[in-house]
Amino acid sequence: LSNPNEQTTGDYWKTPEELQKGIDACYRALRFNGEYSRWLHILYVARSDEGYSHSPNAYFQAYSNFKIGSYNDDSAEAVFYTWLDNYKGIFWANQVLDNAPNIQMDETLRDRIMGEAYFLRGLQYFNLAGVFGRGPITLTSYAREDAPVIGEQEDLYNQALKDFKDARDRLPEKYSNSSDLGRAIKGSALGKVLMQQHNWVEAETVCREIFNLKIYKLVDNYTDNFTAINENNSESLFEVQYAYGIQAGNELGCNRAKFMGLPVDGCSWDDSTPRTALKGDFEQEKTTDGKVDPRLKATLAFYDASTPDEKFYGKTWTQWGLDQNNIYWRKYTNWDTQTYEDYNSGINFRVVRLADIYLLYAEALNELNRTSEAYDYINKVRNRVGLCNLENSKVFTDIGNDKEKMREQIMHERMTELCGESWRWLDLERWGYFESAEKIAYLKSRDDDFSNFKIGVH
Repeated sequence: LSNPNEQTTGDYWKTPEELQKGIDACYRALRFNGEYSRWLHILYVARSDEGYSHSPNAYFQAYSNFKIGSYNDDSAEAVFYTWLDNYKGIFWANQVLDNAPNIQMDETLRDRIMGEAYFLRGLQYFNLAGVFGRGPITLTSYAREDAPVIGEQEDLYNQALKDFKDARDRLPEKYSNSSDLGRAIKGSALGKVLMQQHNWVEAETVCREIFNLKIYKLVDNYTDNFTAINENNSESLFEVQYAYGIQAGNELGCNRAKFMGLPVDGCSWDDSTPRTALKGDFEQEKTTDGKVDPRLKATLAFYDASTPDEKFYGKTWTQWGLDQNNIYWRKYTNWDTQTYEDYNSGINFRVVRLADIYLLYAEALNELNRTSEAYDYINKVRNRVGLCNLENSKVFTDIGNDKEKMREQIMHERMTELCGESWRWLDLERWGYFESAEKIAYLKSRDDDFSNFKIGVH
């Protein structure tokens, strides 16, 4: 007998309302532990030269130091949940794409919903390419007799690129209803995959198209990009939506702050800790009025002798008994608004923001031998935090139109602007740092975990 209380794929996917619920459910995968709630940050941040782990949990150390012993037990939780949750997201997006053409409904709305599904599927394949470098490519939710194609990294990037392009053709530039904030929009991530493929020409075009929309601008306060204040702001191209506490019986918060923050009174497990070299990156250059780069304190928590009374979760560094030589992540934590962290931080994670696109555009211009044009876009990012124009810097000098020197400078600019935002691993990959013994030696000088890195294995 058919159970009248149980929905199946045979009796669902009939109405526009069901399709809308289907695409809304696809966004849920982004909040799974294997995606932006926890493990992607561990694998992208702790595994790069930005971070390491001295967690009492040996599993977390293994994620950072390239010594994962087994992929079949709890020691590889970050690995198999990231794999599992991304493929869940792909399967759900495939359900929408398989069923949308058969539903009688407004064509414009159907196209938009399919665009969202293409975008979300593309984002999953992009992250699978970045984390794993290979994996099956499944483009339907229907049962199939043959095994799916196993794609190498370039195949996964190509699928992400195709999905992002299909999404761009269907998505709006922005949404008129506030209830739609957080949905995918035109061009949100297309440039990111093009850059990973070294497709500088098309990446330059896509970035310029984003600027020409004239709907994005840098927010005045850099820190607004990492708190619950001013979410979905003018700088954000796409962000994962989170909420504090329990919402309608569900946890809709982010775990990141609980795993990557200050290890005081249970606030954080300190499972991913920033390398001290990062602090030096910020301290190389002062602002035009002689102050420390404000991004330093927006990014890292540390003891500052000039402000010994600064409080973190209600107490000073000394009151917490923290080592004055240690540094921790401050981005995306509730250090100034709460006295604790739990597994439900409501801070939205900004996946792609305009400052990132400015720096990618500068990089594409430089690779296209248009180095002189790159300065304007680097300066937009520098000027926001009070740094002088790059060409006037007393620290970074003699760059001129030297392509190699500008490439090195862009690496520095991306570190100070995007540190801890889960892009460094992909940046290093794009710059060829995992393919050269000389470059691995540089990473080792910043992060001893790279002593265990073997070219062509990880």
